[in-house]
Amino acid sequence: MTLDQKLELLIGLAGDDRDGAPGSPAALPPRLRHANDSGALRPLNIRDLRVPGKGKVSLMRILMTNACSFNCHYCPMRRDRDMPRTLLKPEELVRIFLEAYHRGWCSGLFITTGIPGRPVKVMDDLIQVLELLRDKHRFTGYIHVKMVPGGQTAQIERLTALASRVSLNLEAPCGSSLVQIAPEKNLDTSLASLEQARRSVTRERAERRDGKIGDPLRPGGASGMTMQFVVGATRDSDRALLGRVTDLYARGGIHHAHFSAFRPIRDTPMEHTPETPVLRENRLYQADYLLRQYGFSADEVVFDDTGNLPLGTDPKTSWALAHPERFPVEVRTAAYEELVRVPGIGPGSARRIVAERGATVISGLADLRKMGVVTTRAAGFLTLNGKRLQTVTWTEQLGLWGPADNAGVPRRTYSVSPGTFR
Repeated sequence: MTLDQKLELLIGLAGDDRDGAPGSPAALPPRLRHANDSGALRPLNIRDLRVPGKGKVSLMRILMTNACSFNCHYCPMRRDRDMPRTLLKPEELVRIFLEAYHRGWCSGLFITTGIPGRPVKVMDDLIQVLELLRDKHRFTGYIHVKMVPGGQTAQIERLTALASRVSLNLEAPCGSSLVQIAPEKNLDTSLASLEQARRSVTRERAERRDGKIGDPLRPGGASGMTMQFVVGATRDSDRALLGRVTDLYARGGIHHAHFSAFRPIRDTPMEHTPETPVLRENRLYQADYLLRQYGFSADEVVFDDTGNLPLGTDPKTSWALAHPERFPVEVRTAAYEELVRVPGIGPGSARRIVAERGATVISGLADLRKMGVVTTRAAGFLTLNGKRLQTVTWTEQLGLWGPADNAGVPRRTYSVSPGTFR
């Protein structure tokens, strides 16, 4: 069975068989009969993800509704856009997910939603979904919920207590730029909701460290908040984005940030705004990873004159090229903290080098490749027994234009955004 066939079958399960055979168009309520139409922002998606230490994980992603009372200039779900609208009720969403779960099509759930009315009502619906799954159906697996800003404190605490992870779409790093693309939204409201959820996460973690027994229906506990930014929809620089991110990380309870490159959507006020290169999104993820996993501080990230990350080199290489005094690094004696800053050497390969070099003879690039080193990037920054492994530190990208120029790429508009299910 293809993915499209699976999703069509699952949507059919939301129908009322009193009006026709289950799965037939007549069985579906009007709010779901156009769920599979082109441009309808299909409410279901199944993605295979690779999770470190757990291998492949299949996650069902469900958009509870694409109806929204907000009129954000960039969003495919904006209020004034003419498109088919769908709405899954909490019981229907649970039925669909459990059917896919019991068939082995997915192992976890991600829920996101538009905001078709008061945030308090939307939060109640999200909580009802989680209570049905946790309390009634005893589901103990992974559930990620994208909450909406403006919920009540008790709602945010309840949602955080039921979910494995909660996230919030901040959209922009500062309020003055957010109002340019979402005039009906307020960044302070979003940050207040995020702060309430963050406090719940950190409190639970502290209680578990102190020996409090965890909830058996959520054995993994809270794995932290995430937040999302739309990159390029405003003029905010990468420096501003990462500045906001590092400030939020410093308070604890935040797992990571999501970055979604702006994509112009048909029939929106921003449909003629140039698309943001996906490479810019990738560079932000790379810089964010340096901050979270490699021990880099925010003031070590290298930006260009506009405050953005260079697109021609990844952030780690940009830092290495800006600090020639730190290289080359000697493979046989360098500390982990030095090795992990070499382009092409990640935390895992740095740990392997340190652990194995005392008992293993490292004779050249082939041995380093076996340890996970990307030698095409690392060789120019390393010495082995005092001898450089490669004389050229970095091969500049070839081409007639730089990646920032986006030359030769036709202007396009889209029906959906890559950030819908993030």
